[in-house]
This record gives sequence, C-alpha cells and structure tokens, in this order.
Amino acid sequence: MELSSLLNLALIIQIFVLLSPFSSFPVLMNAYKKKMNVKRIAYLSVFTGFLIAISIVYLGPFIFNIFGVGIDSFRIAGGIVLLLLGLSTIRPLDEEHHKSEGVNGLISIIATPLLTGPATISFLTIKAYEIGQTAVLLNVVAAFVLVGLVFILFAHLINKINIHLVDISSRVLGLFLTAVAIEMIGTGILAFVRG
Repeated sequence: MELSSLLNLALIIQIFVLLSPFSSFPVLMNAYKKKMNVKRIAYLSVFTGFLIAISIVYLGPFIFNIFGVGIDSFRIAGGIVLLLLGLSTIRPLDEEHHKSEGVNGLISIIATPLLTGPATISFLTIKAYEIGQTAVLLNVVAAFVLVGLVFILFAHLINKINIHLVDISSRVLGLFLTAVAIEMIGTGILAFVRG
C-alpha cells in the first residue's frame, strides 16, 4: 500500500486539533517569564508527547482486547472525555495548573496531559482499531511534524507573540474538538442501540 493512500489530511488535522498545541503556549510563556530554556522545553515536550502517542497507537488496541471493551462503548467514553477537553479549551484557562517547578515538570505537563491526554489516547486507540496501526502511525507522525513546527516557531518568536491571539486560536480549536467529540458519541450510541 502506498504512503499517499495511508495519509489522510482530514485525520491529520483532527489529530493536530486534538493535540491542541496552542493550549500549551501559556505554559511556555510562563517558562519564558521565569527565564527558563523555552526552546529545550518545547523540543522535549513535543518529542515526549510523540513517544506517548506512538505507544498508544501500538498498545491501545491490545489493552482494548485485554479489558474486553466494545468499540462502541469506547467511542462513547472517548467522546465524553474529548467533549470535556473541548469545553475546558473554550473556557478561560486556569493559571494554577501552569505553575510548576523546573524544566522537567513543565515538559511533563505539556507532553501529557496537554498534548497527549485522555482524549488523545481515546481517539488514537479508536482510530488504530478502525483503520489499522500503520495508517494511524503515519498520520500521527504528520500531525506531530506540524505541532513541532508550531512549537519551534513559538519558541523562537516568543518575545513577539501576543498571548491573547493564542488564547483566541485555542478556543476556536476547542469548538472543533467539541464537534469531533459529539460525532464520536453519536456514532457510538447509534451503533450501540442498533447492536
């Protein structure tokens, strides 16, 4: 199977929106204000988040089978988690969870739960089950390349970026997350009722 047939632009965009890189920017901005190495935090956060996502693509379906959970039940549960993430992205950010001591603490916060939290884990597990691990893996790589570019750009231009514009962009992406969540929940409920 050709590489181009496995890559799906809609799926790449969905994963990118789900990773929601803009929601991590307040953490990076906080690190910048504390005179930490923002570039190092950005690079390592994306790399760590990527490793977590790849692990989920391979382990998710396996864990799925161990617990004997049906795909439709998982769609509903994953959709609810994704809906909560979308709603929290739309609402004003709580600054408390951005406060952390040290570089490693900030990398952990950005890598998970901000990039690869429960919603990302649910979504990737379902997609790996539906279309196969190889296809999801390639689309995850493409989405993380985009996230990496966004993080690199932000880290290099951090002193010129308007955090209010970032906040607005993050909330707009939150709306798309909510829409994806509702579709997941609806698909799961419909299949659950029919089955």
